[in-house]
Amino acid sequence: MTPNLQIELRRFISSNVVSKLNKFYFENDALLIKGIDVSIGTILMGLYNKAEESDFYSEIVSLIQEDSTFYQEVDFNAGRILSVDDCYRLEGNVLLKELFSNKKGRISEMVSNEVGIKSETAREILNFSALLVMSYLRYNLQLIESLKLLLEDQKRDILNSIPPGIKIILGFSNFETVEDKNQSIGRSIFTLFGHNFFSF
Repeated sequence: MTPNLQIELRRFISSNVVSKLNKFYFENDALLIKGIDVSIGTILMGLYNKAEESDFYSEIVSLIQEDSTFYQEVDFNAGRILSVDDCYRLEGNVLLKELFSNKKGRISEMVSNEVGIKSETAREILNFSALLVMSYLRYNLQLIESLKLLLEDQKRDILNSIPPGIKIILGFSNFETVEDKNQSIGRSIFTLFGHNFFSF
């Protein structure tokens, strides 16, 4: 069965994870969740933009070591992050440099502006999201071969989760955003993360 990458990654963002992250940042929970959702979509489209670079996917995923702190704190089978500390601040930053190089700072500031969170928070949740996405792919290495096609197939939905300013930086300024007719503009926490947001 072909995984929906956004849905699979959102499973890891439980209320417990949000609560622990907010001990560092003191943001509104809903805005923090939105920031993570935007960041995950941004990372995925960053990967999409690298699809034509030979072996890029394998190389960036290889930066994730199975004995790294973050990787060991994730239960991939259960879709849970078991513990949250600040290891992602360093571990995730390396991945962002590989993915976005000199655009990293601009993207971080745009996440801050578009979502309404502090600049520091935006930087750190981008690091967190990059580490989560790459760790997920590291665990599911079989997806690497078909990742380009997966991202192409899911591109519209992913871009719908990214604010206009970030899309412009990523090179998708003319991409038409299409909302599902049954979906309101202000998607609720329930829609974004399902019942898992309230599970511990």
